[in-house]
Amino acid sequence: MTSEQYTLQKWINETDNLVFLSGPAFSLEAGFPDFYQMEEGFLETYKFPPEEILTLTFLKRNPFLFYRFFRERMLQPMLEAQPTAAHGMLAKLEEMGKLRAVLTVNVDGIHQEAGSRNVLELCGSMMRNWCARCEKFLDFTYIMDSPTPVAYCNVDMCGDYVRPDIVLREEPYNLELLAQATELVRQADVLIVDGSALKRFPAPNLMQAYQGHKLICMNTAPMVFDARAGLVIQGGYAELLGGLELA
Repeated sequence: MTSEQYTLQKWINETDNLVFLSGPAFSLEAGFPDFYQMEEGFLETYKFPPEEILTLTFLKRNPFLFYRFFRERMLQPMLEAQPTAAHGMLAKLEEMGKLRAVLTVNVDGIHQEAGSRNVLELCGSMMRNWCARCEKFLDFTYIMDSPTPVAYCNVDMCGDYVRPDIVLREEPYNLELLAQATELVRQADVLIVDGSALKRFPAPNLMQAYQGHKLICMNTAPMVFDARAGLVIQGGYAELLGGLELA
C-alpha cells in the first residue's frame, strides 16, 4: 500500500461525513463510454458533434437524429454496463453511515444499480422519461421500446415528444438540487472528487463550497484545485476504492 492509499483509507475510516463527486471516468470503468467523445467515423454517422446534438434546439429541429444518437450512444451502452467494485464500495460506505451522498454529473443511474440510495443526479438521469406537454413521467424503457424513431407520448392522446430527463444544453439546472448539493459539500468533512467530473458544470462550482481540509482529488490533471487538496491520487477507481479495508 502506497502512502497515498494509506491516507485515503485512514481518512475514510475516520469520517462519518463523506461526500463523493463522480464524473464520466467513474462510469467508464463500468463499461459506459463517454458519449461526448468522437471516434473515427462519428461525424460520418451522426453529422453533428455530441455537444450540438445534446441541445434543446437540436432536439426540436432534428428529433430523428437526436433519438437515434440517444438510443445508440447512450441507452444501449447503459443497458450493458455493470457497476464496479468502486460503485459497490460507495454503497457500502453509505450503509455504514460514512457516506452522506454521491453527487454525480453522470446520467446513467449506475450508482443506484450498485445500491447507493442518496444520489444527487446534477444533470438528470436516463432512467426517467417525461413529456413536456402533459408532464407525465414514463418508464425508462419507453424510448428504447418506441415503435417509431421519435418517441411520442401516448398518455391521454397527448402526442408530444417523450424525452429523457437529462439536462440538455440551453436548459436550466435544478436550482433546488444544486443548493442541496452545495450544502452537502459545504458541511462535508471529507470530499472525494473524481477529476473527470470537473469538466462538467456544475462540479467546479461545487468545489468552491468545500470548507474542510480533507479534499481528495482522484485522477486529476494538474489544476488549481490540486493546491487545495490534502491528497492527490492516481489509479483505477475499482482498485483505489474497491480494495479499502474498512474499520
